Amino acid sequence: MGVPSTARRSAGTAVTDALPPDAPLAILVASGPMSRAEMERLQGALAENPGALVIGVDGGARHLLRVGRVPDVVTGDFDSLRIAECEALAKRGVTLVPTPDQNYTDLDKALTYARAGHGAERIRVYAATGGRLDHIYSVLSTLVKHSGSGDIRLVDAVGETWLVNSDVVLTGSDLPGRTLSLMALGRATGITTTGVRWTLTEETLAPGIRDGTLNEIVSEIVTIRVRGGDLLVQLHHAAPCYTETDADA
Repeated sequence: MGVPSTARRSAGTAVTDALPPDAPLAILVASGPMSRAEMERLQGALAENPGALVIGVDGGARHLLRVGRVPDVVTGDFDSLRIAECEALAKRGVTLVPTPDQNYTDLDKALTYARAGHGAERIRVYAATGGRLDHIYSVLSTLVKHSGSGDIRLVDAVGETWLVNSDVVLTGSDLPGRTLSLMALGRATGITTTGVRWTLTEETLAPGIRDGTLNEIVSEIVTIRVRGGDLLVQLHHAAPCYTETDADA
């Protein structure tokens, strides 16, 4: 199993399929619901990465302003922001990038802008996984579309989610006891895992046939290999922070 360059992650976990930590980073904030815990994680990411390109995806600009960060860019079809809000953002030096094409979602267009327009190789997306089920499906589809040429992760109060293209190695003393979920979008084949309570060996996961969610990590080293198909990994944060109270915040 190949071991590409290692990127450091929160709580001391390293992921060997990720890009180097100095690769250009963009932090995108969508307009979905944000719990208090997710806002705290966003604040932490902004503080730890002062050089990151910060993009508000349409109404996601409001989330950024709530945590005290004026976005560098706001993009979207602007159906969630009032004209007065856009004017106020422009007066504060924010670059406004209208993307009215309705053939693509605002998140899809924002990812294209971050990658093609600014060369972002690492992208963290907040406020994208809450709300309506059809919206979440669209977000996951967009993640699959864009993950082939970058390190793109959805971050929420529960964990981080990304697409596995081949091999992944997780290492960290904080891993045992955490939850790892594998989610196949369609048929994913040749899946092998180690370091979890219920391992897989050249197995197939597919909706309606077999799931791989809510597995317990039992080792400081976890490996995941997939030979074919689209497989998402969700690694829960080390310290559970999601509560019903947070969800209503």
